[in-house]
Amino acid sequence: MLAESLSEQFGLALVAGNARAAEEIAREALELSLTEAMLYDLVVGPAMHRIGRLWAAGEIGVGHEHLATQIATRVLVLAHEAAGVVAQRAEQRAMLAAVEGEQHVVALDMGAKLLESAGYDVLTLGPDVPTSDLSDVVADHGPALLALTATMPEAGERVPAAVDAITEADADVGLILGGAGIPPAVLPDPRVVVERSVAGIVDAADRLVRRAGLN
Repeated sequence: MLAESLSEQFGLALVAGNARAAEEIAREALELSLTEAMLYDLVVGPAMHRIGRLWAAGEIGVGHEHLATQIATRVLVLAHEAAGVVAQRAEQRAMLAAVEGEQHVVALDMGAKLLESAGYDVLTLGPDVPTSDLSDVVADHGPALLALTATMPEAGERVPAAVDAITEADADVGLILGGAGIPPAVLPDPRVVVERSVAGIVDAADRLVRRAGLN
């Protein structure tokens, strides 16, 4: 119930565009022993879902929705830094993209900011990237990591083919899959991590980098 109350307050701060209030609410949540992942799962995530519903209903405009996203992203980055994480990665390159048919990039943007705060060299390819283009970019630039998101079921259906094409283009790339549209079962592969919490993307990236012996 406390987390629900904090999430409601956080949502009100987002609607008002009040970054300072949002940061205070997040700080209160962390002082109550919520972990960084719990902060996203119980407070920030539900508030952002409500923002999305308000936008879909026409109760807030695109500008307000974008402002809310930026504030929420800033709060997560600050929470990540407050957790005592030191940016000592070896400048490994991480790319992020939404698979073909996926237009939502809120989680993508948040993940990019968190990876940047952790010291990764981050490039965001954006929404609705065809599988052939993803595999071409991976083959040409050889990132250590590629994070793919799919929140819509029809986009999620393209994920297995995308995984096959990308790993064929670069056998060493580590893949992070996230979003509600990711199929419940993904073929077991030590290079693939399914991470459904934005706040967990840095840990997922670090696991893949360590597994590949890149760090």
